[in-house]
Amino acid sequence: MITLYGIKLIQKDHTIYLTTATVEELKSWMEMDRVCADIWKREKSEGYQRTPDAKKFKKIADYIEGKTQIEATLLPNSIILNLRTPGAVDFVPLEQTKSKKTTQLGTIKINDEALPFYEVDGQHRIRGLIEAYNDAKGSKTKDKDELNEISSYPVPLTIIEGLDRPSEAVQFVIINTTQKKVDPALVLRILHRRYKDVGEKLAFFLKGQAWRFDAIEVSDTLNFDPNSPWCDKITAPGDERKGRIISEQNFVNTLEMVYQKMEQNIIQKFLPLYWRAISSLWKECVGKNAVKYSLQRTNGTIVFHWLFPLAYFKNVAIGGNYLKNFIKILQPVYKKYLPTFWVRGGKAKLYTSKGSQKELVDEMIAFTFLKGKKIKLGKVDRDLLGTKHERSWHNAAKLIPLRFYHPFAQDRLKDIDSGAAGVYILYSFGKRHFYVGRSGKGDLKARLLTHVQDKEREFDIFNYRLSKDAGESHDLECALYHLFPKDLLANREHPSSVDGKKCPFCKA
Repeated sequence: MITLYGIKLIQKDHTIYLTTATVEELKSWMEMDRVCADIWKREKSEGYQRTPDAKKFKKIADYIEGKTQIEATLLPNSIILNLRTPGAVDFVPLEQTKSKKTTQLGTIKINDEALPFYEVDGQHRIRGLIEAYNDAKGSKTKDKDELNEISSYPVPLTIIEGLDRPSEAVQFVIINTTQKKVDPALVLRILHRRYKDVGEKLAFFLKGQAWRFDAIEVSDTLNFDPNSPWCDKITAPGDERKGRIISEQNFVNTLEMVYQKMEQNIIQKFLPLYWRAISSLWKECVGKNAVKYSLQRTNGTIVFHWLFPLAYFKNVAIGGNYLKNFIKILQPVYKKYLPTFWVRGGKAKLYTSKGSQKELVDEMIAFTFLKGKKIKLGKVDRDLLGTKHERSWHNAAKLIPLRFYHPFAQDRLKDIDSGAAGVYILYSFGKRHFYVGRSGKGDLKARLLTHVQDKEREFDIFNYRLSKDAGESHDLECALYHLFPKDLLANREHPSSVDGKKCPFCKA
């Protein structure tokens, strides 16, 4: 039994004890396996914490020993421990009271069968303190007083009683996201795999990025499939980096634009096929030789993931064998960006910034969707610089890159408010041309539905922008008309005027 003295309090139906333990007591508990961290490993995938970093707790040891001391060596933050067994603590209050207060002072008795304590927060501090004790004990220069000062150093403890493993993991996530501003990538992946029903409640802490839960599952699918070009190439938390080429966090980040356009089940099913197509073309750049190339590193992966939604949308439009279609779609890209392009230290190293990566994606799109024609946009007239019409021009230009487009289907229109004004661009994979339009009476959704329901509809993907009124829609449509090369536009007549308003770019 462990006996401590402190405060018992009730916080939202959970019992918490505030107490202290000396470094020597913590050392004894660790040696007897009475304190442990729930570490994630491949063979123990239900864990939720990283392996403790020796460098981190060595810094704490140096601090406690006074090696980096500037002021008094204080560690006032409480270490948080959890006893998973409910009713594990016998609490004897210092005095009996009929008060309705939920806070009491007394003796905390913890039964051996309820142990171990699980470290929710503070595992590096515990190990740092113990290392400082061991250093002092083995040092020939420190006297007994110095050893006693470290061994009796009091450490604040917060002991929670009765959290199960999922709830304990959730508390770990909350502490690390709301207080320390650390991205707990490991915990997110474990919550998704083991405790998804609990993990979804953490969307608030992820600030709208709950898609990362699903992206971790996609990462696992690719990383653990022996037939995948990604097999054992993604460094999961706790893995050694040797032989692997991208961290799980970076891989997940590259999928953000994919989740903006596609559903989880579609990504899960077709992304592996897409990468099989890539590996069949760029054979030299994947597998055992992957470390010599940048195709599967962050800059290459993000570029191919930008391209994936469009490749999938075209695949659907073509129909038939998806793997063969992916290979056919990517063939023009391969001919332009041969394996020599992806050699580490080669031309691909010029595309590491976000801006340059978008340029590379647009070039790839031009080769696979536009027969190699990169869209050369027109330039705004100098007389319009600094005016609202220049803003309209630049806003229209942002709509044109195909990497922003969505599948042109009725369910994609549900988020557009009825009655909203705006402009739109439609694109046909088969005819490789664009159609530019606007909502005539301020109902963009109705206008797009007309196109979707057209029995002879030829367009596959689209993009749009809302406007404050019909006048702004007119200016944006005019800008799009002048921005596009005319051989890429299906509608070649100049947009009609609105209430006699002329085109601000040509006065027509």
